[in-house]
Amino acid sequence: MGELPSGTVTFLFTDIEGSTRLWQEQPEAMRPALARHDQILRAAIEAHDGHYVKTTGDGAHAVFATASAGIDAAVAAQIAIGTEEWPLPAPLRVRMGLHSGPAELRDGDYYGTTVNRAARIMSVAHGGQVVLSLTAQELARDGGRDVLDLGEHQLKDLGQPERIFQVVDPALEAEFPPLRSLDTFTSNLPTQLTSFVGRDDELAGVAKALDERRLVTLTGTGGVGKTRLSVQVAAEVLPRFRDGAWFCELATAADDESMGQLVAAELGVSQRSGMSLEASISDYLRPKALLLVLDNCEHLLSAVGALVGRVLRECPGVRILATSREGLAVSGEQVWPLPSLPLPDPSDAMATTAANDAVVLFVERATAARATFVLDAANAGAVAEICRRLDGIPLAIELAAARVVSMAPVEIKELLDERFRLLTGGRRSSVERHQTLRATVDWSYSLLGEQEQAVFDRLGVFAGTFDARAAQAVVTGDDLEPWDVLDALAELVGKSMVVAEDTAESTTRYRMLETLRQYARERLDEHGEIDRWRRRHAEYFTTWAEEAGPGLYGPDEFAWRTREGAELDNLRAAVTWALDRDDVDDVALALGIVSALSDEAQRNPAAGVGLWAEWAMPFVGDASPAVRYAVTAASAMHQMGLGRYEDAVARAEHAIAAGVPLGSVNPTVAHNVLGQCLIMLGEPERAIAAVRECAELVDRDYPGSVSASWAHMQLASVAVQSRDPIAPDESEIALRLAREVRNPSCIANALMAHGWVLLAEDPAAALAAFDEAIVLYRQGASPMSFAVTLCLAAGVRARAGDLVGAASDLRESVERSHQNGTRLSFYVGTLWSVYVFAARDHYDQAGVLDGIASTFLSGDYRARTARIDLTSAIDRARAGLGSDRYDQAFRTGVQMPYDQAIEYTLRALDDLLTEIDTPGR
Repeated sequence: MGELPSGTVTFLFTDIEGSTRLWQEQPEAMRPALARHDQILRAAIEAHDGHYVKTTGDGAHAVFATASAGIDAAVAAQIAIGTEEWPLPAPLRVRMGLHSGPAELRDGDYYGTTVNRAARIMSVAHGGQVVLSLTAQELARDGGRDVLDLGEHQLKDLGQPERIFQVVDPALEAEFPPLRSLDTFTSNLPTQLTSFVGRDDELAGVAKALDERRLVTLTGTGGVGKTRLSVQVAAEVLPRFRDGAWFCELATAADDESMGQLVAAELGVSQRSGMSLEASISDYLRPKALLLVLDNCEHLLSAVGALVGRVLRECPGVRILATSREGLAVSGEQVWPLPSLPLPDPSDAMATTAANDAVVLFVERATAARATFVLDAANAGAVAEICRRLDGIPLAIELAAARVVSMAPVEIKELLDERFRLLTGGRRSSVERHQTLRATVDWSYSLLGEQEQAVFDRLGVFAGTFDARAAQAVVTGDDLEPWDVLDALAELVGKSMVVAEDTAESTTRYRMLETLRQYARERLDEHGEIDRWRRRHAEYFTTWAEEAGPGLYGPDEFAWRTREGAELDNLRAAVTWALDRDDVDDVALALGIVSALSDEAQRNPAAGVGLWAEWAMPFVGDASPAVRYAVTAASAMHQMGLGRYEDAVARAEHAIAAGVPLGSVNPTVAHNVLGQCLIMLGEPERAIAAVRECAELVDRDYPGSVSASWAHMQLASVAVQSRDPIAPDESEIALRLAREVRNPSCIANALMAHGWVLLAEDPAAALAAFDEAIVLYRQGASPMSFAVTLCLAAGVRARAGDLVGAASDLRESVERSHQNGTRLSFYVGTLWSVYVFAARDHYDQAGVLDGIASTFLSGDYRARTARIDLTSAIDRARAGLGSDRYDQAFRTGVQMPYDQAIEYTLRALDDLLTEIDTPGR
């Protein structure tokens, strides 16, 4: 039917009335009935130039360029449904609703308030009825359709009332009961001036919980949206309660007495003779079937808990939905922690970012503040970063969005370090303590006890997540014992000031939202204690790194690597703080972390240890020989990863010249850098000499160790690239030692080298070695050689005619290289992709990829890849395209910036995989 319409469109939503009951009672008959129902709807929609967007439960979502076409389609569908003979005890009855407004179209689907409003309008209709909004009615006035004005109705989105019309047609029913709007039910739910964004899972989950429990308490940090969700849940479940839903805002209650008065006032209860106010409330509620919403209970927990307990005991028809920073501790309570909105991923495409709930919230509030605001490619990154930096907290996002009146998103982003000054608001309808972000956090902090405040402040020195052991080690002191810290931590979790998260390893880790962390650090700073507790933090993680270094080298590497991943934020924070200090003892803490984890610069570049080593280089002069060697070698590895081979060689030679001291974490790093860089610089003889020297050193000082296997693996890798005959023997020694020490990364990398050696003579055996290594990489072995191993495996698969497997391996190789920041393996992946594209006669892409690779890989390296027939593939592409056109494509690749080259390569491989998998292309 062509492209989906944009601009102002009309949405049609439909739903089968009573479908849940029909599926329960007539499941066999419902299957063909639903299929026929779908056919009728689709035919009517398409016959009136509409687009069937998607199925929604037992209904449809369609879009039309004009309101008249949408109405005509709905009428035609209702007539066809009404005359159909259904295989059911009674005919199907379908309700339909239409609404017009601006379309927000992304990736073949529609988002935004217009869509949501259309669905809400449909939900108030009855089976057989077609209703529409005032906007749709005005746009369709010239369509010749008669309508019946049904008046204004409050919809479940709790926005401004909507004026609704019923379509009148001789072939349709004319009489229906009153619409199922909120006006039909008794309540005092407040009208919402803004749209409800996201939270679909929470909305459904809390509504279901109220079916199962009589008391549900939404908990979460200030500004996370507990009140807004509670009101929306109440609107959703309102039809279940004969006596309605009643909302009581308790934030303004100063004490127990005023709390009771507020509840009584909202319910319209007067204190009865001889009864307390609480008893009068309970007596009033005893015969009722209603939902009581108690909002903001945290400052009156004892009084609220007493009232709620009494109501639950004495009023069987009453259910209670409460919001609080912590649970009410009442028997039968279901606590429902409300997290922040999901955060946009920095790597997401524009369309995915635009559909993220946090971003949608920002855009909707920004548009309300400044009608001309539009999310586009220029500002989407800044908006996403704002949402991430604000932890997905709705209040913070709304306050930031309000700033677009005078600031661009990129300017707002740059000021977020001053968020408590930046995010002030003038929302007149808000409780005073919700007017600004600081006021919201101040309120939560004031409710903490003295010990809880002290622990909260000190926990601000952590970055990312932390475990209880770390919290005790860092925070204990000044009359706080380790058990006090655990007790306070539990209280902080219960009061939504700290988040507890279960891990896949069945342990618990804790984290503070960045907004709360910044607040805690400001508190420490105000008291002049920030450096004291950051020093404690750095001391703890220096000790941790000293334990982790050997652990990562042992048979339990996977467990240690998981722990390392969890602690990276803390390790980085400790290093950056310590290196910024003037005190040599503090700087020594940073050097200790970097040296203990220095081998991660080559094993796991994405961890960032190589970059930390680069930062630490100005401070190594007075360090011990072991620390000086480790830091210098790690920085050399970092330089190699960036393709700065001459700098890497100079630094590696400097590290080796000072001597490789006994006790180094990995005495092979500098020699490995030297060997690999000299290969890339076209000096294979020097490369072989360097890594041979390393193997001799570790065989003497570290026989049978992980380092020994590592050194022989490096020697095999350099030898195979240099065509040196020692390669087979060295690869077998490396693999034997690796299996003996049982270190997964050691085994995986030895398998990679062994497969590389076998590549020319026994491709099948080589592929088996590569695939065994890939399994270990996927299980968690260090990713150092993962991307290169995928390239090697791709070469074997390509020569065997498995182009799908080859292209898949190469695509993953390129992506992992980018993630790890290892440019060498990225460019190797692009070069080896040339073979696959040439095999599919895509000579233009082959030329561009060849050009990209040439910017990083020397001619000598390219010549050594001839063993996978790369030279013949390039010759074939040049012949097929013609020398001039090939050279032009080659130059395009040469001129392509790094980020653009990554994007081009990934897109080209995706397109190729789609083509190969699609018959006839």
